[in-house]
Amino acid sequence: MKAKLVALIVIFVTNFRICQSKRYDNFTLFGVVPIEVDHLKFLQNLEKQKYIDMVFWKRPFKLYHDVQFIVNPADKDLFMERARHFKMHAEVLAPDVQKAFDNQTIRRYLRLRVETYSWEFYHTLEDIYQWLSDLALKFPNIVELYTIGKSAEGREIFAVGIKKGRTAREKVIIEGGVHGNEWVSTEFVTYLARELIYCNATKNARIHHLAERYQWFLIPVVNPDGYDYSQKVDRLWRKNRRSLGGGVGVDLNRNFDYSFGKHAASPDPKDEQYCGPTPFSEPESKALSQFVNQKQDHLKFYFAFHGYGQKLVIPYADRVNHVEDYSEMENYGKQAIVKMYRLYKKKYSVGTFYDTLGFRISGNSASWVKKTHRVKYVFTFLLRDNGSYGYALPPDQIAPTCKETLTGLVEIMTASKMHIKIFILLLYFYSNVICKKYSNYTLYRGMPVNEEDLEFFNNISSLYNVNFWRPPSTLYRPIEFIVSPEYQKDFIADANKHAVYLTTIIPDLQRAFDKQTVKSYIRRNMESFDWRSFFRLRDIYSWLKDLSKQNPTEVKMFSIGKTYENRNIYAVRIILRGSKRRSKVIVEGGIHAREWISPAFVTYMMYEILYAPSKKNKELLDIAMTYEWYFVPVLNPDGYEYSHTEDRLWRKNRERGYGVDINRNFAYAFGSIGVSNHKYSDIYCGPSAFSEKESQAMGQFVESHSQDLEYYLGFHSYGQFMIIPYAHSIKHQDNYDEVKKMGVSAAWTISRRYGTQYSVGTAYDTVGYRTSGVSGCWVKRTFKVPYVVTMELRDNGEDGFALPPKLILPTCRETMDGLLSLLKPRTPKYQKMKVEIIQNNHQENTMFDVFVLVFNLLLFIIVRYE
Repeated sequence: MKAKLVALIVIFVTNFRICQSKRYDNFTLFGVVPIEVDHLKFLQNLEKQKYIDMVFWKRPFKLYHDVQFIVNPADKDLFMERARHFKMHAEVLAPDVQKAFDNQTIRRYLRLRVETYSWEFYHTLEDIYQWLSDLALKFPNIVELYTIGKSAEGREIFAVGIKKGRTAREKVIIEGGVHGNEWVSTEFVTYLARELIYCNATKNARIHHLAERYQWFLIPVVNPDGYDYSQKVDRLWRKNRRSLGGGVGVDLNRNFDYSFGKHAASPDPKDEQYCGPTPFSEPESKALSQFVNQKQDHLKFYFAFHGYGQKLVIPYADRVNHVEDYSEMENYGKQAIVKMYRLYKKKYSVGTFYDTLGFRISGNSASWVKKTHRVKYVFTFLLRDNGSYGYALPPDQIAPTCKETLTGLVEIMTASKMHIKIFILLLYFYSNVICKKYSNYTLYRGMPVNEEDLEFFNNISSLYNVNFWRPPSTLYRPIEFIVSPEYQKDFIADANKHAVYLTTIIPDLQRAFDKQTVKSYIRRNMESFDWRSFFRLRDIYSWLKDLSKQNPTEVKMFSIGKTYENRNIYAVRIILRGSKRRSKVIVEGGIHAREWISPAFVTYMMYEILYAPSKKNKELLDIAMTYEWYFVPVLNPDGYEYSHTEDRLWRKNRERGYGVDINRNFAYAFGSIGVSNHKYSDIYCGPSAFSEKESQAMGQFVESHSQDLEYYLGFHSYGQFMIIPYAHSIKHQDNYDEVKKMGVSAAWTISRRYGTQYSVGTAYDTVGYRTSGVSGCWVKRTFKVPYVVTMELRDNGEDGFALPPKLILPTCRETMDGLLSLLKPRTPKYQKMKVEIIQNNHQENTMFDVFVLVFNLLLFIIVRYE
């Protein structure tokens, strides 16, 4: 009986929940992404007007940045009604926040048994302090416990000094627990202390090296009053516990003497972000600042840890611009999040507060340290998670969070110039986190020389699950496709049996993709966007924004619509000063996700047009000054991003995961030929014309700018073709002969630079097959645009979609040569040509009507005769 009683007591004292006087039973945690100005205003007014009882976990500052908050059950229906009124989607992340809090179990520490302190549970302030004391007692030669000051309620603020290397001079300061409700922050700092003390060269050489090289100073709980209060009274308490001006508590991370009180810092004592009456008004912030002042000599690293958001934040928190050594810090940060991701597949982002969270703050500790003491390496980690649990992070995620954070910390501290070079080369494959790999996939080229060969190639998709890069069309036209390793043996045996012409182009496709480096664009450094590497969507958009900011009178950037995944589809208008503006040109790029060279060229073309006055090229200048230019560099942003992060060969948009081929979704000859009705086909045309947000946006955009539209140019890859409408027809229609002549001249001009050969004609003439629902065909037929050309850029199949970065600039330069020929001002013919197209279309429609009448008459006679 005594044994059972003892066991029950042990269970009680080692695992329990501290009673809280304020509870959040049935409070709902919502996640919202404001996509309209009205959404943002509504969310920002929620807290101010107080008519709905709620608490923000992530505040609303900017469109398209996620917001999280909890709502009292009494006001849940009212909130949902208002959300429906504003047509705002509110996702329930946790139906009962208190249940999530109840799962955050706290385990008692057994004094003097330092090994029993684990990171499977949270800990009380008393136990944390007791454990630190026991560490100092057990390891007196390497651990020293400091009292750096006292809190508002008289609690000690402890710092742990760890020095394992006798000659270590450079210092590292680690700060945690500034905000009371961010428990995981404190857990990580204690975890770090354990790792530094117990590490050895055999177990982890890098941590051992860092432990011996530096003097470490760790403050696990800067805000002991707030931390204790969040466990015993109010789980969501954030500030310290000092009474000021009728309110209770100050946000310590708004109380430092840097840009004090300017951004996201409230003067209202009742506000969660109350910054206090003056800088360093609080004993906790004053104690930390004095401690840093004492240790400033040889202080190399300063790290602050918070929860939550999965961000790695670089100073300065009050700035929009990147200043000082930001680029170097960003490179180290990106290396860190790559290594962190590889552990548990958790994605972190890197940037300033404004870059990552969409707002600025002031009076924070990290910015103060960086500015006051000129510490080179200062980072703020926002730990797990990204909003699914928020402050209710379950105990089983503490240890994984600590492990991945330690990995990132070590990577930052051991980064070097060589790491940066390697990182730039490997950024695509680790930072961009490709899920689908193509290791040992082989790219083949086949050539059908008879009908049996053509039948064989038409059947291999269903037999061997091949992915066509250039599908079968007609005899003597090359076919390119990839075969996975599991089908290689059977496919080769079948090909040999049928004696088809087959060549291996790329034996291991993943190796070719590995060479397609993706570079990061450095904001406001235009030269870093150099067309020597590919760029992610975020970097393309950032470059466009900088381009418009630097040239506000000539460049206008605007969104033409949203995608399925809520990304903007950006267009850019360029009108040069003194432009004659006789007609318009619309340039479309990136409609197919995997065709990376397309957005690369469109951005290059924009740059050439914009800066034509500064270049010694009269032909370029004449063309640049003649037209009003419109560019849509990435018409399929969801798919483009997916091709970087998940599947390099993704082609379609991301509609419900299966996707639609946007270039089969326009309302001309829709669904009639060269498409699939199977949702998982690469050429699935969608349920109806303009069913997709991207095609709708482009259609409306073209319609709104169709007056005086003379050229519509679409860029794709690959094949080296200039394709003239109409893609569904074998016939040459409208002004085909004139455009063909222009195209042949342009193709000859292209060949002069590097010898690259282009073919010119309809889709059937060039690629050998017909298709429908194509953007260019719809534009030409609907708006009678005289000059519509779709260009399939490099190459001719040697690299295909794996085009190496070294060929980006040559492709752009030769294509621009051809466009100078194609775009020669020919406005006097323009109106005449539009009239001819209208007449031809009318004549064709009339003939078609006669054909239908005759066909129906013959059918009627046959039926009657039978």
